[in-house]
Amino acid sequence: MTDIKHTDNGDIDFITGDLRYVNSDYRHQQDILLSQKGYYKEHPELGVGIGDYRNETDPEELLRAIKKEFVADGMKVNKVILSVDGQIETDARYENN
Repeated sequence: MTDIKHTDNGDIDFITGDLRYVNSDYRHQQDILLSQKGYYKEHPELGVGIGDYRNETDPEELLRAIKKEFVADGMKVNKVILSVDGQIETDARYENN
């Protein structure tokens, strides 16, 4: 999916003085992970709310929630795992790409 390029802070990237367009799959995934249900008015059921899982000891519920939300947003999910160093690794792309 192509969208306007954003900085790491979420601001529109005007570093070249103009809008730039990039593949936005990773950015959309990040938005879904961070947003709570109800955050998007048009899609109130979308969002993982990853901050709510901060003190969980069993990551399986989080991994299931991530996969469910990515699939609901139209992505083909190949993997969602928790790596040895505690990072979430995903392999998911929009099916129309």
